[in-house]
Amino acid sequence: MSLEQNQERRDSVRAKRIVTVRHRLVKHRGRKVTSPWQISVTENMSLSGLLFVSPMAYQVGDWVEVEVVMSGVLDIFKGYGEIVRLVHHKAGYYHVAIKYVDLKRRSKIRSAKSLLKNPS
Repeated sequence: MSLEQNQERRDSVRAKRIVTVRHRLVKHRGRKVTSPWQISVTENMSLSGLLFVSPMAYQVGDWVEVEVVMSGVLDIFKGYGEIVRLVHHKAGYYHVAIKYVDLKRRSKIRSAKSLLKNPS
């Protein structure tokens, strides 16, 4: 296997952070939808997206609204993400990978950088 095949395809470094995340489906198959908020935890985060645990079976291409909150008080990130990967586990939950979308670049970078620098 060549060195190129071993390199990760991510455009930013992931930080393993387990914090509270609220998420809800806002777009399915290109149509806006309204769904209730779900509460879960993140597995890891980067400047371009995040991975979280979900009881919901989203589909690749769906858009979710996410709010990442530390200690129930400090907003780390609020915005939208597109589902890019979904892995179902035998225990009945899903690992959901999203990439951030429809964001103002400045606020995304400020929020993500603060989390990556302050691991708490």
